[in-house]
Amino acid sequence: MKEKKSRLIFIDMARSFAILLMLEGHFIDLTLGAQYRSPDGLFKNPDFLAYDIWLLIRGYTSPMFLTMTGMVITYLFYSNNTKNYWDNIRIKKGYKRALELLFWGYLLNPTSFHILQCIGIGIFGLLIIYGLYKLTRVIPLWVYYMAISFFIFSLFAPLQEHIINGERVPFPIGWPDFMQNMVLAPFKRSMFPLAPNLGYTFFGAAIGVLLHSKWITKNKWTIPIFLFSLGIVLINFSTDIFEIAHKIIQETTGGSLIYLIKSNWLFETLGWVLIILSILATFEKLVTIKENLFIRVGQNTLSIFILHMMLLYGAVIRVGVSTFFSKSKNPLNPYEAGIGASLFITLFVLMIYYNEPLNIWFNKVLDIVIPIRKRINKKKAVKKIE
Repeated sequence: MKEKKSRLIFIDMARSFAILLMLEGHFIDLTLGAQYRSPDGLFKNPDFLAYDIWLLIRGYTSPMFLTMTGMVITYLFYSNNTKNYWDNIRIKKGYKRALELLFWGYLLNPTSFHILQCIGIGIFGLLIIYGLYKLTRVIPLWVYYMAISFFIFSLFAPLQEHIINGERVPFPIGWPDFMQNMVLAPFKRSMFPLAPNLGYTFFGAAIGVLLHSKWITKNKWTIPIFLFSLGIVLINFSTDIFEIAHKIIQETTGGSLIYLIKSNWLFETLGWVLIILSILATFEKLVTIKENLFIRVGQNTLSIFILHMMLLYGAVIRVGVSTFFSKSKNPLNPYEAGIGASLFITLFVLMIYYNEPLNIWFNKVLDIVIPIRKRINKKKAVKKIE
């Protein structure tokens, strides 16, 4: 029972959905022929309805990942809020995970700033802000995270408007490439820039803190109702709320929230993510969910992401699906791309299914090849028992 309380099962479910959507989304985006892609905006050409629906759904994958990351990381380390900062095992694990993400992110894609680097820096930010909160304790932690989320979202519009002589140029001007890649860089080097993507992570972190509130833990239906209600507000009323706040601030202080208003679509996207989470949270309350293959997929997103980058794009190994099939080289039609994506997903599901027996077999092989390793593991096991 303790383990069940320590995890948000509906988050694992959402992570499973998100990683599977990512796998099929990346495969189809890589291999689908250009003639099957809509040349117009979403839902403007009825001949590409299926493609537009697919593209719309795909657009929610990374916001969901980023939001869930902030939510689950914060939920876990805030569970031990009574402990000192460095006595909290989740803090140490958080820093370790952030370093792993940065390492793999730059190994797989060293010339750009991808989602792994973005999440890694996001985790660092969450942990540092939490440390500052532990020193002061003046303002609730969720307020810090929410304010930072709004600030990051508000940076998106002015960065998009950063144009000199009619061209978008890197920002900050004159800074090293790897730092510009984090903020704004041309030629797709900023694939997941900190603004706006980190805004989702910090907003999710605020939710992760609130999930520990007494008012939200009194009733089992409070979490799904809260997530659904907040999602509805963000989708339908966020722009109106910001416009009212903008007028008040402008009349009283001369300040402006215009860039936050221009970022209204980010809050609408976030609202849809919360509604999806509320549906999964409702399902968790209605059905007793035990450990299963689908849940395990959501608990192994990093290993799946790393391997898919290698197999699909040839990261590190230099040979992948992109070597033989892409939009410009041997493109696939929708049926072929769909079958390929299904097989690609199946490969990773099988990998997770056989993960444990493969690890056991691999460790036995290593014990035979490296006898001293077996002795070290036995000593560690004895120490744990003691």
